[in-house]
Amino acid sequence: MGLLNAFKRPSSDHFTLAGKEYLRVTWWKSPRLRNLYLLLTIPLLGSWAEGYDGSMMNALQTSQEWQNFFGHPRGSLLALYNLSFAIGALVAVFPFPWGAYFADHYGRRWGTVCGNVVTIIGAVLQSAAQNFPMFIVSRILLGIGVTISQGNCPLLITELAHTQHRAHVTAMYNSNWYFGSIIAAWVTFGTININSSWAWRIPSILQGAAAVIQISLIWLVPESPRYLINKDRHEKALEILKYYHGEGVMTEFVAAEYLEIKETLALEKEYTNRGWAELFRTPGNRKRALICYVQGFFSQWCGNGLISYYLVPVLETIGITSNTEQAGLNGGLQIWNFIIALWAAFNIDRIGRRPMALGSTGAMIIIFTLWTVFSARYADTQDPGMAKGVLVMIFLFYTAFNCGWQGLVIAYPVEILPYQLRAKGLQLTFFGVSTNVVNQYVNPVGIQNIGWKFYIFYCVWLCVEFVVVYFLWVETKGVPLEEIAKLFDGEDANVGGGAATGRLRDLKEPGVTGATEVDVEHAEHELGNRLS
Repeated sequence: MGLLNAFKRPSSDHFTLAGKEYLRVTWWKSPRLRNLYLLLTIPLLGSWAEGYDGSMMNALQTSQEWQNFFGHPRGSLLALYNLSFAIGALVAVFPFPWGAYFADHYGRRWGTVCGNVVTIIGAVLQSAAQNFPMFIVSRILLGIGVTISQGNCPLLITELAHTQHRAHVTAMYNSNWYFGSIIAAWVTFGTININSSWAWRIPSILQGAAAVIQISLIWLVPESPRYLINKDRHEKALEILKYYHGEGVMTEFVAAEYLEIKETLALEKEYTNRGWAELFRTPGNRKRALICYVQGFFSQWCGNGLISYYLVPVLETIGITSNTEQAGLNGGLQIWNFIIALWAAFNIDRIGRRPMALGSTGAMIIIFTLWTVFSARYADTQDPGMAKGVLVMIFLFYTAFNCGWQGLVIAYPVEILPYQLRAKGLQLTFFGVSTNVVNQYVNPVGIQNIGWKFYIFYCVWLCVEFVVVYFLWVETKGVPLEEIAKLFDGEDANVGGGAATGRLRDLKEPGVTGATEVDVEHAEHELGNRLS
């Protein structure tokens, strides 16, 4: 019954902040909020380049020009072509997490720009590659650049979005991965028959397009109010909240939101060690750190890597060898994935995080088992019906994956982390994601050596993921960003404003009020004093 209730639409016309209800906002009827979400499409492009990469590398394997230029790579050599991007992603987070450094010291916008500069250099080198080493180095640079920008874009989105829409907009970030993959699939489909190296150089240079767009337009997006308050730029932060969340009016909601953010960050400064050790200092933080890492790790080890980078070898195991047919299936799959991922993003607060993750993982267990059975039957009988069954399972598998994991892999870690740990904890997620260095090497070797039997590993591993999610994940449905800390830390949570814990009463620091009662006049008076 609890699971069924999760799928019912909330009947309330209100949302909650600091223990008080406010009327829901229709964003498309609010001009300034509508403008904010239009601007947020710029950081939403952050996952474009990574999605583009997976789809492009799939599609390039269908290009005879690419195959001839690089000597028809197979097995471990093909793995190296693909996993070089993942090596770059790993370098970007270990031993020094550049994304977190830029985000916390220079702001979310500058961090995005720095990552994109590296991405553009990588795209140019990749398109100009003259040999195997040059192609590999360029892809390592692409992995570094994309990961740095990804360490900033979702932070900017979740910290700017209205409380009511935060989860939806943040989940759209990684769902937008498929926007890049669609473009790559069909660009490569269009260039596949060019009788020169431009068949693969054109898709390669276009991998830097999103980075150029972001560098050009990111300055139109306001900086994160949380970052500004943390840097004691209170008046600018309040102006942003008032302009976009209050339609230019200092509403009671804006005042409550501002004070909750301001007092929460003051508490974090007082009680939190800003170093990396803070991620493991308290039970609540240790649980957050484990979830962040596991979220990234599991998202790469549930079988999706087989299709993200190695669709061609998978299709070859069921007799689909036509380059055009392979490229067309790749393009169609990416469009379907994008539709499902967007649906999941818009329903994240309707269904909840735990039901989405558990339902998604449970469905993948069933589908991957059937996929394995159909592949085994095709290997024995060459029955075309079994090949069609595998194709259906591939589409159903991604339907299940996108309903739970695609959007949550970024949205969930970002929301469970308090401000002082948000950029750092997200690097743990990327560190987990970077373990695809291993499975991108193992997948083509496994498919080449043992065929369908390799799929059994993922059938078993998905069961492990289901159990871990069931016991570890915490439901955050409908909880404001700052107040999620209470779900992990209880009364020891650093939460201010109207939802303040007992810690606020013990803190006597300039800029933090001792009372938790919030009204419009307080915020207006504070803004007036700071501007005068």
